[in-house]
Amino acid sequence: MSQLSRSTRVSAPCPMAARMRGIALRVTACLALCCGLAALPVPTQHGAASTRPVQSALAFLPGEARAEMTVGQTIYVPVYSSVVYGNRGRTLNITTMLSVRNTDQRAPITLMEVRYVDEHGQTVRSYLDGPRQLPPLGSAQFVVEESDTLGGSGPAFIVVWRAAAQVSQPLAQGVMIGTVSSQGISFITEGKVIGGVK
Repeated sequence: MSQLSRSTRVSAPCPMAARMRGIALRVTACLALCCGLAALPVPTQHGAASTRPVQSALAFLPGEARAEMTVGQTIYVPVYSSVVYGNRGRTLNITTMLSVRNTDQRAPITLMEVRYVDEHGQTVRSYLDGPRQLPPLGSAQFVVEESDTLGGSGPAFIVVWRAAAQVSQPLAQGVMIGTVSSQGISFITEGKVIGGVK
């Protein structure tokens, strides 16, 4: 056997080694996604560790997961000032409360706007005179009294918030409570993100 053929055989890549490098590459990428190891070196297909950092883990996540970390949103929260009950179409007025909760454990968020709009989309009232800060894990509540029927049958809250840096998306819910005779009724609605902040 010639010296050249022996050299070629020795330097040929081993299929098992290539497969192990591929597995290491995938495991490293998974660690970067799950643990946020954005600066972890990634082994290349040639076996050497790349000095180029892994791209931000957020770049690999689906759109819905990326939306959980953001710097501001406009949230639409459907609520109800009355409900129909019984066989005769009777109406029961109920108390409505908006609850906004900062779910981030480290950073505050700032409520820029909280508006109550009626069934035609017209603003009935604004609840803030200026920005209101919610501390980490803090919350705020805004109430529409049972006797207040200005919102009509399908009112909503519009909540606009922002933060100085990316934070966990806050929770915005409508809480409805009412009673008729000796029976009570209570239910909640979830906010829907309809835009960012200006």
